[in-house]
Amino acid sequence: MLRYLRDFGFGRRFAELEVETDCEIRTLVEMVRYGAKYEHEGEFIAPDGVGKHALAFLRHGDDYGTVLSLIPWIRYLFPNASNYNRLRNASMGLNAFIKTVVRKHLDSHEEGHVRCFLDLYFQKMKKVGPKKEGFSFQFDQLIVALADFFVAAIAGVSIQLSLLFQRLLLNPTVLTEMQAEIDDVVGHGRLPTLDDRINLPYTEATLREAMRIDTLVPSGFAHMAQQDTTLRGYDVPKGTILMLGLDAIHNQRDIWGDPEVFRPGRFLDSHGRMSLAKDVSVPFGAGKRLCAGETFSRNTMFLVVAALVQNFNLRQRGSDKKPDLGARSTGVAISPADFWLKFEPR
Repeated sequence: MLRYLRDFGFGRRFAELEVETDCEIRTLVEMVRYGAKYEHEGEFIAPDGVGKHALAFLRHGDDYGTVLSLIPWIRYLFPNASNYNRLRNASMGLNAFIKTVVRKHLDSHEEGHVRCFLDLYFQKMKKVGPKKEGFSFQFDQLIVALADFFVAAIAGVSIQLSLLFQRLLLNPTVLTEMQAEIDDVVGHGRLPTLDDRINLPYTEATLREAMRIDTLVPSGFAHMAQQDTTLRGYDVPKGTILMLGLDAIHNQRDIWGDPEVFRPGRFLDSHGRMSLAKDVSVPFGAGKRLCAGETFSRNTMFLVVAALVQNFNLRQRGSDKKPDLGARSTGVAISPADFWLKFEPR
């Protein structure tokens, strides 16, 4: 699947997508500033609560072997308390939305005419034929794969941005330094672009520090041993599920010195330039099975954060308490408790 996706620019910069993203971010800034409402694709997406389903899936997923995994029959006795109903409703809602999109595309599919990745998948699906063992390009496998991409793109990026905004509220000097850098390099006549990224090292370092200190998916991505093997003297039988504690890597004192401190400067050299050699964080995993959406996520977060910081100060209402970093839930991803955030035009 990834090979086909890369044929359509996945994992690389894509001019048409950047133009579309710029329009979306411009719309976002105007909505925050003026309170305007834009229908756009909302009429299609909003009724099904797709974003809420994606968020619920990440918040209440069972990556860590909670009661639902240890005692699966408890879902029959306590479907709400065990989060079974939330997960089931989220999964069914997402799958229903994705099936609607895919079937609409399948109905208009013409043999030999490739419009996007889905057409290539349909061709492969027809060629492979009946379901076989393993991944064999079946319809249900496509729905699950698209759900993985969809959840990460919609809810994953949003949660990571919320975690960052909490950190900026608690560390206003970081926000001030980001704004000074963006004002100096970009100004206020246009929105920041990916071409500005190399000249905004502190902004980039802040994003990297946010993903280190608040590791979105602490357990990383689960992997299954394809054969009997050994790992540092431990026997790992075929079929064993392995999970890597990314948050443990991001909090090793011998690597970071002060891992509990939100300090973007740790990724900069003595001249204030971004130093990739100093960034040994792995928020998207590593190796052949790292997160396929890394490029999309990094680019999107940079564009959104840079645009918002350029145009707004972050404030709380006078009666609100400071964000409680301990009041976070852990499902598939960590997520903050709900909090109010005021965007004050600069």
